[in-house]
Amino acid sequence: MSCLTTTLLATSLVGCGDAATLTLSNGERRELNDYRGRWLVVNYFAEWCAPCLREMPLLNELNERNELSDAEGPAVLAVSFDALPPAELDRLKTDYRMTMPVVASLAGPWPFETPRALPTTLVINPRGKLVDSHQGELKAEDLARWQAQYWD
Repeated sequence: MSCLTTTLLATSLVGCGDAATLTLSNGERRELNDYRGRWLVVNYFAEWCAPCLREMPLLNELNERNELSDAEGPAVLAVSFDALPPAELDRLKTDYRMTMPVVASLAGPWPFETPRALPTTLVINPRGKLVDSHQGELKAEDLARWQAQYWD
């Protein structure tokens, strides 16, 4: 193969890696691209994190307002910081009345790194780019600010 052909082939493969994927607590797999064209709020939580559990009602409210009523707001994902088996994640979802999908794991090139502090909430725009993040417990005013700034 000529050098030019090899260079063109190598260039065309750049960026063709694996897709950013997630596995839900029920085993269903999705891709970040499934949310393309829509705002996405990704919240990292853990059962041992008291602020994480205190903010769940706000995240449930955001999810219910948008997912269950077909509003134009963001999709919400709750990502388990700890690698827990599906049955344990389902128990957490039930115990904390989580209405949003619970994610067991993320793989591939997500537009953020795994957080070092909990809770951490990330806002991804409709093109799949990280545009905002919040470390610490979310308050109603945080969600109101994001709504006014991004999806209102």
